[in-house]
Amino acid sequence: MLEIRPTGAKIWIVRYQVAGKRRDMGLGGFPAVSLKEARDKADAARRQATEGADPIEARARKAGEVEAAGKAEAEAKARTFRNVALACILAEAPGWKSGRTALLWQKSLEQWAFPTLGDMPIAAVDRAAVRQAIDVVWTTRPATGKKVLRRIGAVLRYAAAHGWRPNDNVADVRMLRHAGLPALPGGRKQPSLPWARLPAFMAALDRMPGLGALALRLAVLTALRSGEVRAARWSWLAFDGTPALTVPGEVMKSKKSGDVTPHRVPLSDAVLETLARAYAEVNGTTPTIAQLPNFAALARDTLIFPSARRTTPLSDMSLSAVLRRMNAGRPEGVPPPWRDADGREAVPHGFRASFSTWVDDKRPEEREAAEKALAHEVGNKVSAAYRRSDLFDRRIGLMQDWAAHCTAGAKAPGGLLLSTANNALADAQKAGTA
Repeated sequence: MLEIRPTGAKIWIVRYQVAGKRRDMGLGGFPAVSLKEARDKADAARRQATEGADPIEARARKAGEVEAAGKAEAEAKARTFRNVALACILAEAPGWKSGRTALLWQKSLEQWAFPTLGDMPIAAVDRAAVRQAIDVVWTTRPATGKKVLRRIGAVLRYAAAHGWRPNDNVADVRMLRHAGLPALPGGRKQPSLPWARLPAFMAALDRMPGLGALALRLAVLTALRSGEVRAARWSWLAFDGTPALTVPGEVMKSKKSGDVTPHRVPLSDAVLETLARAYAEVNGTTPTIAQLPNFAALARDTLIFPSARRTTPLSDMSLSAVLRRMNAGRPEGVPPPWRDADGREAVPHGFRASFSTWVDDKRPEEREAAEKALAHEVGNKVSAAYRRSDLFDRRIGLMQDWAAHCTAGAKAPGGLLLSTANNALADAQKAGTA
């Protein structure tokens, strides 16, 4: 039938019954739908009704399916590598120890991956596209190229986990090698100062002004990583028994803070002196070694080596800048005074190797304690699960000897011998006045 509405609109209608219930279904408006088209639609609807299906419900389902398919297609088009990468970073960031990590991920992907992969649908990213994205950085900046490739792989795994692409990681470096990606030359180790030169270096370092120099001094004496030193807070110190600094697990080098336990560091005489000097540099008041526990308690959770803003630590370049200044100002052609065996300028991280080599040459029987001092994982995970001692007591003498070698008879400000300072601290603690 043709139904004429009060507005004058003319609508084709087919009437049918399903399970004894009358239904009227619109077939479209006249003249857009001709009489022949309306009859064909009506015949199709009656056949469906005869078979027990409701044509109205069937049409609604089909419309829903078409809408869902269109929505899925639109979402797939919007699911580009760039958008998925940003979602991946946002999802993973809470598990990263540093807020800078997310920024570094995004910056490296924006610079190297997005120009090639950014607008590609995540499902369309293949091995050839990945190879094209990293070709330049892989050969010109190998260390960065490796990081970018790992991050591309992480984004693709994130997409696969959500069902947005097959679980075939086309960023697998082994597969890319078969696809023509060149092998990188073996990386050279960080340049480190020979341990025999540490006494002269520390004497020169003591003449350098500023917190950066004191932070580098502490890093040398404790064999801690520079990031752990820069993040150190006064609340990490403990003076009950052997003075110690405890680095929380979330600060140490590891993928997740839950992967590591806190790292205790016994504090030598020279380290206590360095801490007193750092307190004076920041606060203008110079505590004696014996007064250091009280001053540390007053400082509470503040940074030992803050930046000019006081609420953030020194930058990751501050220690390197001290070394660069110490190597600067020499005549052209003269090698840097503080260099490794190959003539390369020493870097802060290299002093951990200086300590390790000193142990091998002078205290080989303490190799295991040295690995604990460096916070290295020793053995496999099963072994580590049962061997839980941090060998702290054995490391006390080891770190005292290392500090004695580094300072080699140096005196604290005002002529106070370090051993005298340590004795004063011990006497004050016994008297309950420290």
